[in-house]
Amino acid sequence: MVKNHYLLVTLSVAFMLMMFVGTATAQREYHLEHEWAKIWINQNGSIDLLYDINIKLDSGPSINYVYIGQPKRDFTIGTAMDQYGHTLTFSDASSGSDYKVQVNLYEPLTVGQTVRFNLTTNVARMIHEDTTENVGMEFKPTWWEKASVIDLQVQIVLPSGVTVN
Repeated sequence: MVKNHYLLVTLSVAFMLMMFVGTATAQREYHLEHEWAKIWINQNGSIDLLYDINIKLDSGPSINYVYIGQPKRDFTIGTAMDQYGHTLTFSDASSGSDYKVQVNLYEPLTVGQTVRFNLTTNVARMIHEDTTENVGMEFKPTWWEKASVIDLQVQIVLPSGVTVN
């Protein structure tokens, strides 16, 4: 009888520990209502890049900051602002060949909340000329490994005097 009591207590403690560990490692789930990138191509071969992002936290721990990928290492951060006009702080969070900006939200984003913000950067040497005197650019918007993007748009503004041809 005593052995059954100890077994019951041991199983109860193990169950509570499993519940605690499961709660402590709760996954954050979020999605992007939209991710819009607007690119202005400059005469010097650099681009001005504007990201307009609307993110919603569906479940899990609050979000305090967001990483926004950059196409190349040679970028300069301009400004970051949220939908309410708050200037957001930011920093270069690049590591190795992973080029990104950390944008700190004005307030932590909690479950059920949405925030819209933008980030501007200038990225040098984005336009490349090939051997036939054509020019081109490769651009991939920020990749979100654990989130879906409902509306993804990329708009490119050519320099004045340049035609689509």
